[in-house]
Amino acid sequence: MKQRQNRLVLMLAGLTGGVGLGVLIAFFLFPIKNADLSDPPQQEVPSFPQAQHDEQENSAAGSSNVEDVIEIEKPTERRLALYQLIANKSGDQVEALLRQALSLEYSKNLYSVQRILLAELTVIDPEKSLGLVWESARTRWETLLNIVAIHWSSSAPEEALRTFSSLDEPWKSQAIETVFQHQGSLSDSEIAEIAESLDITDQLITWKYDTQIEAVIEDPRNAFKLALMADTTSSHRTRMLTHITSRWLEREGTENIPSMLSLVYDVFKDARFLWGSVVSEIAASDPEFVWQQLSSMPKEVQRIFASSVFQQWVDHDPITAIQTVTTEEYLDDIDRDFLSMLVPWVRAVADRFLENFELVPTDWKHSAIRIAVEHVSENSPPGQVIQLLTQLKSMGYEAADATASFVKHWSHEDAFAAFEWALKNFDQESFSGRSTAEFALGRLALLNPERAMELALEQPKDMKLEWGVVMTLLRQGQIDKALSLLPNLRGSSDSALSYTGINLPLIQAGRIDEVLALGDQLNESERPRFYRSMGRSWARFEPESLLERLPKLPTAEMRKSIVQGALWAQETYPVLTEEELEFVTSFVPDETN
Repeated sequence: MKQRQNRLVLMLAGLTGGVGLGVLIAFFLFPIKNADLSDPPQQEVPSFPQAQHDEQENSAAGSSNVEDVIEIEKPTERRLALYQLIANKSGDQVEALLRQALSLEYSKNLYSVQRILLAELTVIDPEKSLGLVWESARTRWETLLNIVAIHWSSSAPEEALRTFSSLDEPWKSQAIETVFQHQGSLSDSEIAEIAESLDITDQLITWKYDTQIEAVIEDPRNAFKLALMADTTSSHRTRMLTHITSRWLEREGTENIPSMLSLVYDVFKDARFLWGSVVSEIAASDPEFVWQQLSSMPKEVQRIFASSVFQQWVDHDPITAIQTVTTEEYLDDIDRDFLSMLVPWVRAVADRFLENFELVPTDWKHSAIRIAVEHVSENSPPGQVIQLLTQLKSMGYEAADATASFVKHWSHEDAFAAFEWALKNFDQESFSGRSTAEFALGRLALLNPERAMELALEQPKDMKLEWGVVMTLLRQGQIDKALSLLPNLRGSSDSALSYTGINLPLIQAGRIDEVLALGDQLNESERPRFYRSMGRSWARFEPESLLERLPKLPTAEMRKSIVQGALWAQETYPVLTEEELEFVTSFVPDETN
């Protein structure tokens, strides 16, 4: 032991001597006045004078309202001040502070303060916090609702699900799926039971699929297959496919487009049209480059994916895109579907359609006009459509079909204006002119039947627009209103034919007596034709009623005509049994069988 102590003493003495000798040498070689006593750069730590530090701490602790807290630049000090501000506050007091924060104009630190206040209020009173979400700017609903759902799911997930299940979409699904993701107190079986009781099983399924996708998303082939097999809505499937593709592009970029498209073709070739969102996402950043890469691939791959890539391309550069697909070589290729290229191109240049009209091949100009007019009709005031039609007419393009389509679309917004314009701008002796005016007047009839009938009767009798008013009401199920307008109908040489159209919806509604009453209003020479038509509809839609009432009809001629129509219908729609046919034909003399 004594020897071990001696060795330790000698070791310490040597170490002390060595250090001392080193200090002594340094003292003589490097005088103190020349020594660099500053800290190494990597060890520099910003420091503040104690007075300045105390001032900031006192400022944070002394902040008495939200605006003061927002002005604090340092995040840690701002959070400290905010938590001190809300300490021991009631739900109503926190709510008041949050209302104040939500009312302020945007500033650098505003949103972080709002999030903390909303999270705190959710812990205290989640119902109040949810109410304040809807009082905020609509652009922030998604973000704020997510905060409420996350914090409510931690404390009371079942209560949160019950409340969120009554929301409108898309907020309902968003909030519910956030609860599923963040809650940790309920088992899978409990979650499933709650979801079934609240009728939110679809949201649970959606969330489970999203979770499964995240587990395999690094492998796009398997992720795509999982999305395609998922028993979910088409919109959710599209979201999954787009998400998988986006992550795929983040990892691999667009350096090997053919390989990517080949994989998509292998996975999606039997999945009808579901590749659209995937190919569009791949092409979105550089569609011209993707188009060039696609052009080097097998014709079948090009045929399937071309329209999706082209649609992205026309959004970036419509002129170059259309010039590429209007070459003689491209148009002569029978495997090319040019219409699928023309539709997105016309929509992309709709606001300058006439400026680029010469780029459309001659054989496709009428199709382009129809697409352009339909698109402008759906997205612009009628005046802009009329201006476009006027310019096209001055260029020698009548565009009757496109014009009729425009009037029908306009009729849904302003039927009266559309009807008046159609009368002035269509040849009312043509079928297209009459049918267009009749459609517009029919739309007006659904809103104001009496006014529509007045306008119809102001037009020439041979246009028979009043019949169109009645038929529109019948087809839309307004049978009583239609019947009340029947006395206004102006007779014609083919009244029986017109009444034939009227009797069909009445028979389908089971109103046989009204149909028979219509027949009584016809001339005797017109009745056989009418009753034959009635028999066709009666046998097809109300066969039981026909069998019951046939023997009770007042005249043999009426029964004969109705049976003839029923036998005619039986050839196309065989609804009567052999016994029933035998019974029906017993009312027809042998020479007419």
